[in-house]
Amino acid sequence: MNNELRHPLTDLTAGSVLRVQDGEGRAIVVFEGQVWITLENDPRDIVLAAGESFSVDRPGLTLVQACRDSKLILVEAGPRTTPLSAAAGSHELHQWARTQRSAAIGDALAKGLTALHGAVARVFAKASMPPSPRPLALCTAVR
Repeated sequence: MNNELRHPLTDLTAGSVLRVQDGEGRAIVVFEGQVWITLENDPRDIVLAAGESFSVDRPGLTLVQACRDSKLILVEAGPRTTPLSAAAGSHELHQWARTQRSAAIGDALAKGLTALHGAVARVFAKASMPPSPRPLALCTAVR
């Protein structure tokens, strides 16, 4: 079982910029907030809100600037990692990315709970052991 987050969320505060070098074939999926995307040698300006995505369709530098505090992920948009066809829309890509993230979080929680269960079992195992024998000290009362 793979317990690592495969596509961690990227937090961008309002006004901050994420630089993606040679991002062709990757998709930007916005979960919260709003971002402005511009690509090197491309006259388009792309603005994405929560629930929308954009597939980077050219090599070179891609800049993603947060218009307000945002959460997004970068995923491979190629057929190797997504079960979606090339005709998949923004909604399908967003749903796929959310499913992948949820699965990774579930795996991480399961691993954490297993480790916690083991730690608690070890603590209780030590507590139920009989105490080690100690020499008895005799006290005598003097009158």
